[in-house]
Amino acid sequence: MLRTLLAIGLSLSQLLSVAQAQIQVVDDTDMPVVLAHPAQRIVSLAPHLTELLFSIGVGARIVGTVRFSDYPAAARAIPVLGDAFTVNIESIIAREPDLVVAWHTGGTTKIIEKLRGLGVAVYVNEAGDLPSIATSTQKLSVLVGRSERGEALKQQFTRQLQALRTRNRQAPTRVFFQISDQGLYTVNDTHLIGQAMSVCGVENVFGSSVVPVPIVSKESVLAASPDVIVISQPTAEVVSPWVKKWSEIEDFGVKIRQIDPALISRPSLRMIDGIDALCRITRDIQTQ
Repeated sequence: MLRTLLAIGLSLSQLLSVAQAQIQVVDDTDMPVVLAHPAQRIVSLAPHLTELLFSIGVGARIVGTVRFSDYPAAARAIPVLGDAFTVNIESIIAREPDLVVAWHTGGTTKIIEKLRGLGVAVYVNEAGDLPSIATSTQKLSVLVGRSERGEALKQQFTRQLQALRTRNRQAPTRVFFQISDQGLYTVNDTHLIGQAMSVCGVENVFGSSVVPVPIVSKESVLAASPDVIVISQPTAEVVSPWVKKWSEIEDFGVKIRQIDPALISRPSLRMIDGIDALCRITRDIQTQ
C-alpha cells in the first residue's frame, strides 16, 4: 500500500514538474501559446517578425520565412515559403517547426487555423499601438527562452519612444503621408504610422478618417494644403512617380520628402529609427 502511494506521489510530482516546465504566453489575439521547451525551429510568416526574432538573438533558429524578409542581411539566406499573404501549408509542415509566428493582418487566418488543427504552436502578432511592439518582443522572447533579453529590449524601446515624444514637442506641421504609388493611400491617426506622426507632434491631414488606410483624391490633398508630403520610397534608385506629379503643382515640389517604408511601416524595433527619421523631416521643413 505504501509502495503504491509512493508511486502515485512520484507520478503526481512528475506531472507537476512537467506542467511547471511548460512555457505559456497569450498572443495578440488572446490565444494561449504553450510549448514544452523553448522553440528551436521557427517559421516566420511576416518580415517584421523575422526582424524581431533576430533582435532577440534567435535568427539562426528560423527555418522558413516569407518574401521581403530582408533584414538583417542574414535573413535573406533563410528559405522563403511564400509571402505574408499566401504561403503553402505543406511547405511549412515540411520545415518541422515547433513554433510558427504569424501576422494577423497578413491574411493568413486560414493557414493559422489549419496549423493549430494539426497541433502546431502558433503565435499571432498584431501590434495595435506602438507600445505593443515592445510587448510582442517580450512575449516572443519567452517562447524562445530569452526572456531577459526580451525584457531589456522592451524597456529600451519604451524609453526611446518616450524620448522621441519629449524631444519633438513642436509647432504642428501639417503632413500628408502617402504609403502607395498605385493610388493615394494614406493613414488615419489610429494607424501605427498615424501614431508615429503623433509622437512627432505633427498634424495628420487625414487623421480623422474613420478608415485606417483611406484612399484619397488628388483634389482632397490639394484642399488640405499640407506643409509636407512624405512618400514611402524603399531605395534611392526607385523613385515614386508621384514625386514628378506633385512637383508639377506650384509650390508642392519643395514639400516632398521620402522615407524608407521598411523603417516606418514594419512594426519591428527599427520603427524607432523610422519615427526619428519622420520627426527630423517635419522639423527640417519648419526651418526652411
